[in-house]
Amino acid sequence: EYGGDIHGRLRLTLEVIEEVRKQCGRDFIIDVRISGDEYSDGGLTLNDMIYVSKQLEKATVDFIHVSGGNTIKKGSSMPASGTAPAPHKHASEEIKKHVSIPVATVSRINEPWVADELIANGVCDACMIGRPNLCDSEFANKAKAGKTDEIRPCIGCGRCLTGIMFGKPISCTVNPAVEKEEIDEAPVKKKVLVVGGGPAGMEAAYVAKKRGHEVVLCEQSDRLGGQLNIACVPIGKQEITKVVKYMKSQLTGVDVRLNTTVTKEMIENEFKDYEVITTVGATPKEIEPYKVFKQTMTADDILSGKKFPGRKIVIIGGGSVGCETADYLAPLINDLFPTNRDITLIEMTKGLMTGESGATKSLLTRRMMEKGVKIELNSKITYVDENTIKYEKNHQEYVLDDVDTLVFAVGYNPVASPIENAHLIGDCQKVGTLKDAITNAYQITKEI
Repeated sequence: EYGGDIHGRLRLTLEVIEEVRKQCGRDFIIDVRISGDEYSDGGLTLNDMIYVSKQLEKATVDFIHVSGGNTIKKGSSMPASGTAPAPHKHASEEIKKHVSIPVATVSRINEPWVADELIANGVCDACMIGRPNLCDSEFANKAKAGKTDEIRPCIGCGRCLTGIMFGKPISCTVNPAVEKEEIDEAPVKKKVLVVGGGPAGMEAAYVAKKRGHEVVLCEQSDRLGGQLNIACVPIGKQEITKVVKYMKSQLTGVDVRLNTTVTKEMIENEFKDYEVITTVGATPKEIEPYKVFKQTMTADDILSGKKFPGRKIVIIGGGSVGCETADYLAPLINDLFPTNRDITLIEMTKGLMTGESGATKSLLTRRMMEKGVKIELNSKITYVDENTIKYEKNHQEYVLDDVDTLVFAVGYNPVASPIENAHLIGDCQKVGTLKDAITNAYQITKEI
């Protein structure tokens, strides 16, 4: 009775609705969340769900919450960072034409203007916003007050959910508190020097200022952001620019000094009474013996625009940076056009991006494969000279003698702090993710 055709499969839902009505009364609001389209052969279609929605309305449901996709087709129900906003809006718009009760849409609605447009254009009656409300619990209030620039930006990375799948507390890359922020005022006000203007440095300066300290932030380059200025370059990573913009906007009252390299003399004189936080970052690793090749560079060199690769490229390292660089360099369409870049990605282990999970990893891997990136797993480079690269896979040696560029994406080395007795935060303390850097800075600075 509970399977087979659409009526059998809908039966349990209708019985639950009937019992909720019986227990809670007609004035109790019932919302049913559905996949408006599962985007999979053999799955529920939009036509199926229009019919289902009509039956839900007859069953006295008050409104319908239209999602999409399923848990098997990765990235369909919770799309990856960098993908288009409101991916299920076509389903909510069509379903709305066939029922008289309100219809909502959900997913990747990270900015107020997106919600405003969807409602104004008749796509839906309401927008469901999940991850951005975890990132900033005041999202709706700030939008209502017209303070959209003050909304802490959700980048859609999904770390809020991937952690709890492994039994960890819910967390957020951009908001280390994951709640309405409560930073206590420091009992003793100090002078604080933050060395380094990357994400860890900006978070430390912000928290220190909120606690009532007098804060100076020194950055040796001409702009804030650190590695984020490179991290936002690969395909689908553009939302990281919003993090830089937001974090800069939170530094009101902080004495920010760009193009300033802090020296030992400055610590002994100008900043002698300051408590020092050092966040000087990390530098890309290079494999010295392999630098004999005719043209070598790091992934950071490419993404920052400092160096330009040729057309036949080998990338060493299948972590996030190596994969994002391969995706960035590969042709948008794998059409064998003569001027397309030819890219080989060599990774020693059996998997790509082993520290990552979720929709972003899945989408990036599929994109590389569709673009024709040659992915060599369980492979180890055994020999490099000026013109030749050799690698071994499954006990067989392969020779690449027509490569023009060798790219290193093999991790980072922490930069040694130039200052003794300083609090180390961010990558110079331990190389990690953006979430690691911001959370580490938040936790340490709350104790100063």
